[in-house]
Amino acid sequence: MNKLEQDGEAVAGDMADDSEENVALASVASGVNKELRRLLLLLAVAVVAFGLLYFTPAGAIVRDIHHLRAHLSSDDFWAETSYVAIVIGLVALGVPRLTFYVVGGLAFGFWTGLLLAQIGAIGGAWLTFWAVRHGGRVWLERHFGHHRLVGRAFRVRSSVKAVALIRQLPLAGIMINGGLALSEVNTRVFLIGTFIGYLPQGIIASLIGSGLVTENAIDGVSKLLTAGVVLLAGVFFFWRWRGAGRETP
Repeated sequence: MNKLEQDGEAVAGDMADDSEENVALASVASGVNKELRRLLLLLAVAVVAFGLLYFTPAGAIVRDIHHLRAHLSSDDFWAETSYVAIVIGLVALGVPRLTFYVVGGLAFGFWTGLLLAQIGAIGGAWLTFWAVRHGGRVWLERHFGHHRLVGRAFRVRSSVKAVALIRQLPLAGIMINGGLALSEVNTRVFLIGTFIGYLPQGIIASLIGSGLVTENAIDGVSKLLTAGVVLLAGVFFFWRWRGAGRETP
């Protein structure tokens, strides 16, 4: 049995024993760790890319992206609607959502990119949730039935806190959405919990995307620094939370 399967069984066991309002810290710690490392790597890549775009001949790409943003803003309704539709479809098919926050921030700027990516990611997650709940159980079991988390880890009652924490598990989104569809979680709780669970990483990724290309280098540096500060704050609070959880008898 490989490490992932062992971790999965441990997570499933922890979560199966929890009440509807609690998800064991150990169940989500590895997932949060993985996401924090991924975001740190993404930030490092963005810093390198920023340097290349603004301080090498590759800077012509910056002007091209500014032209793209201007074009999108001139036809914002169709551009934004099309982007949300694309994100919904791809997230529903299992494409990692973090990419869309970066692309959204890059193409539309921070606030608009964050909003569009958040709507699309939640919509895609709900689409998978709805499809499994309304006839997709057989498909889910055929493709992911061998993974014990699908059958065990989502035996939780309808709780926003549980859904938000489950979002931090080191699993593909399609598995989480499908597993939640097999639980007692209702649609309202699913949407609210997903919104909360997606937002912290989405903010950081959108800041990184929007900071890569700005009207001036100083603005880009400030956005990347903000992303770094938010990310480091997240790391700090996570380790404090984890330490407090370990000290709790």
